[in-house]
Amino acid sequence: MKVMKFGGSSLTDANSMLGVGEIIASDQEPKVIVVSAVQGVTDSIVSFVSKTRKDEEVETFVSQLKERHMAILGGVVNALDVKQRAIDLLLERLAKLEKVLYGISYLEELTPRSLDLVQSFGERLSVILVAAMLQDMGLNATPIDADDLGIVAVGPYGNAVADLQETRRNIAPKLIAMLSRQEVPVITGFFGRTKEGHVAVFGRNGSDYSASVIANAIGAQVLEIWKDVDGFMSVDPKFVPEAVTIENLSYDEAAELSYFGAKVLHPRTVEPAREKNITIKVKNVFKPEKEGTTIRPSGVERAGTIKSISYMKDMAVIKVYGAGAAHKFGILSSISQKLSDAGINIYSIATSQTCIAMLVDKKSLERAEKALEELETGIVDRIESIDDIALLCVVGEGLGYRKGIAARVFTAVSKEGVSVGMISAGASMVAYHFTVDAKDLQKTIRAVHDEFFGGKHE
Repeated sequence: MKVMKFGGSSLTDANSMLGVGEIIASDQEPKVIVVSAVQGVTDSIVSFVSKTRKDEEVETFVSQLKERHMAILGGVVNALDVKQRAIDLLLERLAKLEKVLYGISYLEELTPRSLDLVQSFGERLSVILVAAMLQDMGLNATPIDADDLGIVAVGPYGNAVADLQETRRNIAPKLIAMLSRQEVPVITGFFGRTKEGHVAVFGRNGSDYSASVIANAIGAQVLEIWKDVDGFMSVDPKFVPEAVTIENLSYDEAAELSYFGAKVLHPRTVEPAREKNITIKVKNVFKPEKEGTTIRPSGVERAGTIKSISYMKDMAVIKVYGAGAAHKFGILSSISQKLSDAGINIYSIATSQTCIAMLVDKKSLERAEKALEELETGIVDRIESIDDIALLCVVGEGLGYRKGIAARVFTAVSKEGVSVGMISAGASMVAYHFTVDAKDLQKTIRAVHDEFFGGKHE
């Protein structure tokens, strides 16, 4: 029994969707399918609702969505009865979306709750297309919305998590019964429903996480994440074309890479799978014959070196100065609470006798400065910030236990004349991360990759 998740990049048009259908139809195991929105649809919805709109703009936008989805449907389904059922469902969903958009337009207010609701429609539309295509191929496929199924979301709108225990109770009996009848459930990714009955999304690439939650709930042996890449790479090929695919990763390695910039998986995908020891496979939907990357509980070391380098651009460091700052009781709690209240994530933190330095997303720097200015007088003397920072993360199983790895990393960086800022080691035994000036990102990545994977670059 497995869960197969397909992202928006594999649902771009009729041809790419048919490729997905062939992969699913050729797999003889009992399976649950999880899908993202058709590529670009969620972004277009978010962009549309970010501005005040007139009635005719709402009509035009919904009409454009209808045309795109109808065009794909026409290219993947031939049977008239299957096509008509799908059209009826699409029109029903589009009518509801139109009402929601009119409501947002009339109120001239977009709340986090209404934004999550409207974002969910990309998946609600795509699941109809994929299920209809599979029906046309002879599979007994059924489209299912995650909130109707019973995936329970908790936490803030825009970045919720699943209540695994409650979700398991809700969805496992339904899905296992469907699989026993040789049905193929096709489920919307990306969102669930709160206990109060409202839609809440799981963040960008949240369909990966949805698939892992479902795999956890039904006790699947394998979770396949189908992307438009061969799997995790030794580094982003945009920086080093000679980058190689990583065949095996541990849960910890995959989690660190995902959190610190590798966009292959949603950062929380590993956790539900880890709970049930589910093997995760990341494969290329356009090259299904390739093995991709396998993620499993126990790690496989790579001959005493690192496995991969990930990075995050557009970061900033904010420094809070104060005499004896690191020793003042409660100051870290006060700082983290202020930033949390402002919706700001701290990626790394370092302290000294007079300064506390924190790494944050550059887009949130101004909000972070304003939040920290509200700290009580006497706690801080001044606040300084540095933008245009990049974060690099080097990952490898057992990295924290081996001697000499950090020295090799920083020697390679030093030879390029690059100054290292904040360094974090020890928080994870499979990763180091450090900051450099954004302008030095590319040569730093190349220097570290050359040191551990060989090869020189002009």
